[in-house]
Amino acid sequence: MPRIAEDTPVLQSFTGEPGDVALRATRPQSLIITIFGAYSRRLGGWLPVSALLTLLGQVGVEDAAVRSALSRIKRRGVLISERRSGVAGYALSESAWRTFDIGDARVLNRRHPPPNEGWVLAAFSIPESARDLRYRLRSRLSRVGFAQVSGGLWIAPRTLEQDIRYVAEVLGVQHYLDVFRAEHIAFRPTVDAVQQWWDLKGIADAYDNFTEAYSRLGSQVTNTGRPLTTERAFTDYTRVLTSWRPLPYLDPGLPREYLPKRWPGDRATALFYVLHDELAHLAQAHVSAQLPEG
Repeated sequence: MPRIAEDTPVLQSFTGEPGDVALRATRPQSLIITIFGAYSRRLGGWLPVSALLTLLGQVGVEDAAVRSALSRIKRRGVLISERRSGVAGYALSESAWRTFDIGDARVLNRRHPPPNEGWVLAAFSIPESARDLRYRLRSRLSRVGFAQVSGGLWIAPRTLEQDIRYVAEVLGVQHYLDVFRAEHIAFRPTVDAVQQWWDLKGIADAYDNFTEAYSRLGSQVTNTGRPLTTERAFTDYTRVLTSWRPLPYLDPGLPREYLPKRWPGDRATALFYVLHDELAHLAQAHVSAQLPEG
């Protein structure tokens, strides 16, 4: 199975996760982020340590690895240690909760190649004295699907306008940044420019990897006559979602006219939503059952 390097900036979320589909689905840190992002918000944003150990054990992660990963995620400010009714647990930080809420529109909404509405441009000039801030802005732009045209000029489909506004707010770079709506009018075909700005082959490979990893599960879920247990739905869906989460960010959502005729994103997207529709509600029920009563 082809792999994308773990340090590819566009695939690293705010938790520093790797991009490889197979690796993400087994990595304790990535699985914990999925569990909190997918399930905890419907339960108040908090999960007891005992439930986390049980749930992560069901997806094949040993207790020691869970505790180590929780400590790292806590240091990044994603989780907060919190006791409720005398029970030790972890809660989502306010900033992480907001990030997940915003991310839902990208990760879970049924996205198809949009109509061509033009482009959004982000132009910035950050002084050398703020070099670290400049690096973080470039990294964030990559991670939400923008591509570098040259220097401090970055481009994305206009549908990502809200993403650049959110990035600017999070980093506090509004005074360094200008945002424009634009059209590409010269001097080469836009489809050629798009192929230079984005690594379409890399995006296609990532979608192919996802389809290869989960097509058999998709067939099992849709063709079996036996009802799934909530535990099996939880383990399957958690791995699926962990693998899926970076792909809608890697893919900027280009209009159909700029994509290859047989775009692997179509098949991968259809597969994800089959699995989501069949498994997500059962998986949520399983997580809810792990919480103490009262």
